[in-house]
Amino acid sequence: MENKKTKKSNSEKPVRKKKSAKESSEEREPLDEREIEEMLEEEMLGELDEEDDDEFIHKVEEFKKGHSKSKMISVFKKIGQPKVIAVNKLDPDQIKDELKKLIVLLDKYNIIVHSHGDYDDKEKYRFITEEIFPEAIEDNKKKHVTFVYEDYHPEMEEDDDDDEAYDDVYDDNY
Repeated sequence: MENKKTKKSNSEKPVRKKKSAKESSEEREPLDEREIEEMLEEEMLGELDEEDDDEFIHKVEEFKKGHSKSKMISVFKKIGQPKVIAVNKLDPDQIKDELKKLIVLLDKYNIIVHSHGDYDDKEKYRFITEEIFPEAIEDNKKKHVTFVYEDYHPEMEEDDDDDEAYDDVYDDNY
């Protein structure tokens, strides 16, 4: 009588059952190279089972339902349409106090504006009043909203360095 192993064709994948703790502690046959490669490939691909897909789809649907009902409003309206002085009309001595007022008011409504770099108060004030105020956000008291200066103005230092390196190579070769 032939055993199952010899009947299997090379094109068929071996079916592996998960072993119980007792079975896995017992000695097992060493895996052949093809089985090891298949296991590694499955691990690298991060194959999802149906349960993972269903859970993910369910979470996406919940997110859509929660946000589709949300009313959108500008940051300026959300914080009560405060009277603000245009940045070009502000006295340099007033900028720090006016910026502080804006930051406190935004914080009251769970809106945070920050930056990774160090920018002067005039630029921060301008950024809030000219770029953040018109932004649409969900009109939800519980939600926190964060704005980051660099998301609107990415730093170009790395790109400038790359351009200089390219110019050096270009000049040397041509």
